[in-house]
Amino acid sequence: MRRWLVGGALTALSLGCGESVAPLDTQPDAAPAPDAAPYFEDGRYVLAGSHANVVRRLGFISLDSPGVAKGFDLDGRTSPMGERESCGHGDLTDPQGRAGVDNQLANIWSSLAPLVGPQVQALLQNAINEGRVLIMLELAGVDDLKNDDDVTLRVYRGLLRPEVGTRGLITPDQTFDFDYASPVSMVEGARIVDGVLEAGPTILQIPIIILDLDIVAQLHYGRVHLDIADDGTFTGYMGGALNVPEVIGALLNTGASAETRLVKPLFENNADMVPVDGQCTFMSMGMEFEATTAFVVRDATQE
Repeated sequence: MRRWLVGGALTALSLGCGESVAPLDTQPDAAPAPDAAPYFEDGRYVLAGSHANVVRRLGFISLDSPGVAKGFDLDGRTSPMGERESCGHGDLTDPQGRAGVDNQLANIWSSLAPLVGPQVQALLQNAINEGRVLIMLELAGVDDLKNDDDVTLRVYRGLLRPEVGTRGLITPDQTFDFDYASPVSMVEGARIVDGVLEAGPTILQIPIIILDLDIVAQLHYGRVHLDIADDGTFTGYMGGALNVPEVIGALLNTGASAETRLVKPLFENNADMVPVDGQCTFMSMGMEFEATTAFVVRDATQE
C-alpha cells in the first residue's frame, strides 16, 4: 500500500495543482458560446464542425536513450549542462534531433519507473476506465483532418462511466457530456500539416482523482502534439511545467503528506525553470497518450 501511495504522490506531483498562473504564460479566454442549433430536443447539442477524442491511455515520457526524449522547447532556449538559468540541468534532444527539449521529468522517470512505474500506471488507468479522469481533446472548425491551417484545440474534462473493451481501454465512439464545472484549455489558430498538429502555449488543465487526491492539474507553458490517424484517432504527447512549491504545498495538506515528504527533495533538486533567487521553481515534464474517437454533448442551458 505504501508503494501505491508513493505512486499516487508522484503522479500528483508530476501533474501539478492549484490556480496560480506562471510568469509569461498565455492564459486563454473563455470559449465563446457556439452558434449552433440544438441537436437534441432538450437543448443539448454536438458542436458543429468539431472532431473529438477521449484519452484512454496516459503515461509519463521516459528517455529513449541518454539525453534523448520526446518533448517541447518550453522556454525558447537551449540550456547546456551547468547553466545557471536552468539550475544546472541541461536540455534534451528529441528523437528527430531537435535541441532545447525541456522534459526534466524524463530524466527522473527513467530511474523511478522500475520502482513505482507499474503502480502509477495502474492508478492512472483505473481512474481513466472508471470515468474519474476523462481528458477530451477536441478540434473545432475542422475542414480537413489531414491539412487545415486554422483549427482550435480545446482540452477539457468529459463526464461518463465509459464502456471498456477487451483490451482494457475505453471503446470508440461513445457519447460524453461536457463538464461545465471544470476549466477549458484552448489554443486558437493551430494548424494540421500532413496529419500532425502542434499547439500551444496554454495552461493545460488536467483532472486527477487518485486515492484521496481530487485536483485540477495545471501544466504551465503547455503544448500538445497530435498525430491524427486515418480513422480519426489521436496519439501524441503533451508537455509543460509544474510549479513545484505550489504542488508540494497542496499535497502536504492531503492524506499523502508522508509520501510527499519522501519525494519532495527529488522534485526540488530537479526543478529546471523559472529561477527565483537562484533556485528554480518549476520542473518541465511530458506525458504520452493514446486517444479514441468520441462525441461530446453540450447543454445550451448551462452556457
